[in-house]
Amino acid sequence: GAVAPDIAKGKPALISIFKLIDQEPKIDVNDPAGQKLQRVTGKIELRDVSFNYPARPDVKILQNLNLTIPAGKTSALVGGSGSGKSTIISLIERFYDPDSGKILL
Repeated sequence: GAVAPDIAKGKPALISIFKLIDQEPKIDVNDPAGQKLQRVTGKIELRDVSFNYPARPDVKILQNLNLTIPAGKTSALVGGSGSGKSTIISLIERFYDPDSGKILL
């Protein structure tokens, strides 16, 4: 008798977990199309990049960001917690695609 209320409390969390598991990724890692670079020798440029995480589409993380990292130079991303530093790296590494704008190598 006492187990049923606990199961009912956990149902919303379970539904959220299954939604995450069932999500289709935007990037197909098995797609052979595209160019695979052995080494990047040029600059990295973000042009008008906007992004929000799929799990929180109402929260804009980056909006119209422009950033150029010169080739062969060391650059630092500095900012407070939640300012988008890790997101920029994740976009450059292509863990995510931007909602709009371009990332050029």
